[in-house]
Amino acid sequence: MLKPMRPSLARRCIADASRSPRSNPGIAYPRWYLQHWHFLPEGYLSRRGATGYEAVIRRLYNVTREAHVLRRLAELMRPHKPEDILELGCGPGRALEALAEEFPRAHLTGADLSPFMLERAERRNHATPRVELIHADGSALPWDEPAFDAVVAIHYFGHLPAPARQPALIEAHRNLAPGGHLYVVDHAWHPSPGPGFEPLTDKRLLLGSLALSVHRPASTLAPG
Repeated sequence: MLKPMRPSLARRCIADASRSPRSNPGIAYPRWYLQHWHFLPEGYLSRRGATGYEAVIRRLYNVTREAHVLRRLAELMRPHKPEDILELGCGPGRALEALAEEFPRAHLTGADLSPFMLERAERRNHATPRVELIHADGSALPWDEPAFDAVVAIHYFGHLPAPARQPALIEAHRNLAPGGHLYVVDHAWHPSPGPGFEPLTDKRLLLGSLALSVHRPASTLAPG
C-alpha cells in the first residue's frame, strides 16, 4: 500500500506544493511522507491526491459513517467544554466543520502537512473565522507554549510510521494545556497512544472496527 515516490516525482510534488497559497515555505517534508499513499500517485501532495482522499479513502477509514463518528467524538468532548481545539492531520476539514458547529465559542486550529488538504479545508470552513489552518508537521508544531485544552487526532497516530509516531505524541503532549485532553479516533487494531498518556475512556464504534478514546497527559512523556 505504501511505496516511496521516485525522486523526480517527489521533487515535482514538493515544487507544486510550494506554489499552493496554503504552503508554509519553512516546511521540510519528511521522507516517510513522500509515498504513494493508498495508491494515490502523488500521495497527498497534489490536488488530485487530496480529492481522492476526500472522495474515497476518508469514507473507507470511517466505514462510510463519518457523521456518526464525529457525533460520538463530540459527545465525549462536550463535558470538557473545550475552548481551544487543535486537530492534527485535519485533512479536508470535515471534523473542524463539525466541531465548530458543536462548540460555537471555541477557537479551532487545523494542522496538516499537505497544503492541498488545507485548500479544501479552507473552502469548507471559510465562513467560520474561528477556524485557523496551518501548514505544519505534527512532529514539529510551531507553538512555544501549551495553547490547547483539546487535541484531536482522527486516523492520525495509527497511520504514522514508527519513527514519526513518538515525536508526534511528544508534540501533542507538549501542546496540551494543564487539564487538557487528547481525543483519538483510529482503527481498532492500531496501538493506543501509550506511555505519557493516561486513558480515561475507550469505546468501540461501528461493530468494533474503530476505537474512540480520551486521554489525559501524564506528567512526562519520555522520548522513545
